[in-house]
Formats: sequence, C-alpha cells, structure tokens
Amino acid sequence: MRILKTLISIVFILFAISVDAADVEGLNSARVRVSDRSDAEFDRGVARALEAVIIKLTGDSAAPRSSGGRAVVGQAQRLVQQFGYERPRSSAAHANDLVLRVEFDARILADQMRSQNLVVWGKERPETLVWLVLDDASGRRILGAQDTHELIRVMKNRALIRGIPLVFPLADIAETSVLADQMPNTALANVVYANSEKYGVRSVLIGHIRQVASSLWENHWTLQVAGKSITWDQQGDIVELLVEESTDSLANALGRRYAGAANQNANDVVAVTVTGLHSAADYARTERYLATLDTVTGLLVRQVDEQGIVFDLSVQGGLSSLNQSISFGQTLTPDPIDPGVFRLNPR
Repeated sequence: MRILKTLISIVFILFAISVDAADVEGLNSARVRVSDRSDAEFDRGVARALEAVIIKLTGDSAAPRSSGGRAVVGQAQRLVQQFGYERPRSSAAHANDLVLRVEFDARILADQMRSQNLVVWGKERPETLVWLVLDDASGRRILGAQDTHELIRVMKNRALIRGIPLVFPLADIAETSVLADQMPNTALANVVYANSEKYGVRSVLIGHIRQVASSLWENHWTLQVAGKSITWDQQGDIVELLVEESTDSLANALGRRYAGAANQNANDVVAVTVTGLHSAADYARTERYLATLDTVTGLLVRQVDEQGIVFDLSVQGGLSSLNQSISFGQTLTPDPIDPGVFRLNPR
C-alpha cells in the first residue's frame, strides 16, 4: 500500500508540471528563397513561408488559395515567432543565393486557422512505406533505403517540405529487386504488399517509374491506405518533377484521410484506462505521452491503482480521433474489445 501511495504522489507531482508541445517535425516553420534582405522581399518571403506551413498543417496543397487560407496569410506578419537568413544547403546553389527561414507561433496560428475553418493536422502522422521500381536503360530495380539515387533524395526532400514521414525498404531490398527484374507488374505488386506487412505501416506506395525514350518518362503510382487503393499516372520529360508531384499527391491523399478526422471541432471528455504499468517511471511515461498528443487538450487523473490509471482526457474529435493518434505510435496498444482501454508497451 505504501508503494501505491508513493506512485500516486509521483503521478500527481508530474501532473502539476506543465508540458509544452514540441514542434519536433518543423510543421510550423518553412524556408523560402528571397532575392535580398529588403523589407518588401521580407514581406513576400514571410507570406510564401506561411503558405508552405499551411500546406503542411492542412495536408492540402490547395488550402492557401482558399478564402480561409488567404485570410490567414493576410495575417502573416503578426504570426512570425522568429526568422533568420541563411545560405541554401544545396550544392547546386549559387554563392549569392539567400534563404529566409521563418517560424510561426504554433498556438496562435492554429487558432487563426481553426477560426477560418481550416484543418490543423498535428504531428502524429502515419509512416508510408515507399517502393520505387525504376525501369530505365540499366534494367529494372527497386530503390531502397541505402540507395543514393537522386530520385530517393528528391522524394525525401519533398516529403520533408510536406511534413509526411516516409520509410524505404531495407533488409529485403536485394531479394525483391531480383524479383522485380523477373516478374510482371501485377505479380510484383502482390509480392511487394506481402513484404510490406513486416514493416507494420498503414500506408504503402508503389511507384513504377519507366523510361520510354531518352527524354520521356511514364510513371504509375498505387497507394494503399486504410484499406483503399488510389492510383494515378504521369508522363513527362523531367522525372524528378514527376516524383515531386507524386509526393505531393501522396501528401494530399494522406491529408484527406487523416487530417480531417483529427480536426473535428468538438472537444469531448473521454475516459481512458491504461494498464501494464509497473513502476513510477511507467506512470510518468504514460502521462508524458498522452500530454504530447495533438488531439489531447486537457488531462486529469481520475483513479490510480495496482491495475493501472484512469484518465479523463479532453480530446478534440473524441475517442475515434484519440485512437487514430495513438495508433500511429508505439507507446500504447489498444484493447481489441474495449476502445477506451490501452496497454503500455515495454520500451
């Protein structure tokens, strides 16, 4: 009983400490090129940076052009938290090129966006496993995590700009690449999906990039997400631009699927039970994790005992939104029967 009282005391002390959400993925900041450090160019750069941030936060490339998006961009100057100038990181940049880095106030910006009925997609986002099948003069192969191919770099950079996490295959890439050179597209897709299961991701993207002439590329993309399949085709002479466009299409599709569900306006109080806690460190870890979820706006301990801890959580979007956020991480596992019960996973 003394141990239980000690655990309860520690938990309540931890709850008295305020937890600030960290912008670990840079969702509220952007870098844009500017021609100089003049006031006029600064104003234009800040507006462009806010447009890029709105795209990241909504998961919608068209959001800045909406009436609500334009209204928020019109407030860009007063939303700036900090800024600075730097030289481009690209090796192809010229010596006189200049980049403006702008970070916006996350809380005020989110309030402004919601007041304009814009979705605010938080930092809990699903990973997408990407299989890039490249078919060119060198033959057909699959590009994986260890490849230094330019298309991998282009896709990673664009995903960073859009705020979506990507995973590329690693351990089984050599074996699958052999299959890629021997199998028709349909059979290869089946093998790829089977191999994707071990990665534990919710979203799988297969891109078949084929060079049909010296200056002509054809791309076919298939996205499997939440039990649905989305396909699109491209054709053009610059393959890097095609891959950038498809990364944008991926981000838009994920935004449509997940951002809206995480942004329902209703704030519901949800009772959540977490089991599998065996020490004060487990209680503290559970509290810290729940407090950092974007959908959780308030947190109160109702009960603590040897079986676990019961929280009353204020959640934007209710229990379904909370379950979605938790499902993207590895900290808690939902009970298969009771949607309000979770088990803490061991480290």
